[in-house]
Amino acid sequence: MMIDEVVVLDALILVMMFMLGAIFGSFACCQAWRWHYKVHTKKDLGQWSVCLHCHKRIHWYDNIPIISWLVLRGKCRNCGKKIGVADFLSEISMAVSFLMLSWAYLLPMINNWHVLSRTPGVLFVQVAVFIMTLLMLVVLMVLAVYDAKWRQLPTVLLVLAVVIGAIILVLKTYQVSLAGEDVWAALASTGAGVAIMAGVCFVVYKASRERLMGSGDWILALALALALADWWLALWNIFLANLLGDMIALPGAIKSGNHKVSFGPFLVAGFVLVLILGNALPLLLTATNF
Repeated sequence: MMIDEVVVLDALILVMMFMLGAIFGSFACCQAWRWHYKVHTKKDLGQWSVCLHCHKRIHWYDNIPIISWLVLRGKCRNCGKKIGVADFLSEISMAVSFLMLSWAYLLPMINNWHVLSRTPGVLFVQVAVFIMTLLMLVVLMVLAVYDAKWRQLPTVLLVLAVVIGAIILVLKTYQVSLAGEDVWAALASTGAGVAIMAGVCFVVYKASRERLMGSGDWILALALALALADWWLALWNIFLANLLGDMIALPGAIKSGNHKVSFGPFLVAGFVLVLILGNALPLLLTATNF
């Protein structure tokens, strides 16, 4: 395959993953609303997307991720009431996350497919880890939206995130064994990561009596630490989460006098940044010959 053909194929894959991420971002935000509505009203919103103000069905051409929100300027076509920026943010953030993770993980696998196919076990693990990571991101986005809007983290979704994180850990541990590396050292690194992320969040939650951190944050941190399976990445995750929280949420909380900050979205954002930078930085350094 010519170099130009490879570039075009890579671009098409990234565009498709961007679109897929936007779709799943819309799905995640929708599920957060459905979950909240059902819990508090004991009713179901139904099969189709509806405006929560006028309760009229949103047609397919007004339900295209990112594009429809921009065209309608974040308003319902029927009643003119604001739809909310959470829908747009979840769609664009998931789209960018899917694109960047695909660039950092999927494209290297595709471009080296002829080499990886010689070791089916390694290829299977890498593909499985990538797919499970994307699946986990969808669950995490539902949690992030829910926590940002209602300061709660549904227990069922937290358990699901922990299960997916554990599956990713098993896959990564198997990958370590296939590479002939020390499995126990890898598990010890995961344990240290759990202590750093979940341990710190649990201590802050208990010490502050839920003023600085909620009861679900340490469970979310546990899920993320399991998926990262590395103490160094876990350390960066908790650092970036706190940095983002201090920069974005803390000034507003102090100004309003409400010191309760939804920490879940920042944990998720830090997780995505660590995943991307963990593999993207070496690619950038290679491409720029540093």
